[in-house]
Amino acid sequence: MTNTAPPLPPGSDARISGLLADGLTRYTRTRKKRARLTAAAAGMAVVLGAGGLAWATLAPLVQQTRSAYCYSADSTDSRSTQVGLPDEVTGPDGSTSPVETPADRTASARDLCSSAWAAGILSDGTEVPPLVVCVRSDNVLAVFPKDESDPRSDEKLCTDLGLALER
Repeated sequence: MTNTAPPLPPGSDARISGLLADGLTRYTRTRKKRARLTAAAAGMAVVLGAGGLAWATLAPLVQQTRSAYCYSADSTDSRSTQVGLPDEVTGPDGSTSPVETPADRTASARDLCSSAWAAGILSDGTEVPPLVVCVRSDNVLAVFPKDESDPRSDEKLCTDLGLALER
């Protein structure tokens, strides 16, 4: 004796077909929605990654135009200090006024680092050596002393340090 399925009530075929069609439609919609969300997430990851990379590799414009790193020797591993111009100055009466961004950032970097050398921050003495201004990968200026007996050109010194000469 075999078991047989009970007879289906009339209209069951249409109802079952409808339920299967609804399930298939929901499944298809869910997959499309998931694909759109995945594509949107991937797009956002690319945009955020590119923005993060740009932010990480380039210093803010204020830092690029108003500051420099001064090194105690012709090596990026040597002792250094960051110097910069303020954005504004406070007068004796407490009022503030903006400080103009220097037109010649190379001259400004040399002046700032010369002050650090003269103050004895980068050496034991106060004698200011000849200074070479290079550009770091984040577009901030880096100023290095150059020994007068060093036969390399300024450009060669910067290149040897993995930097570019500021022109």
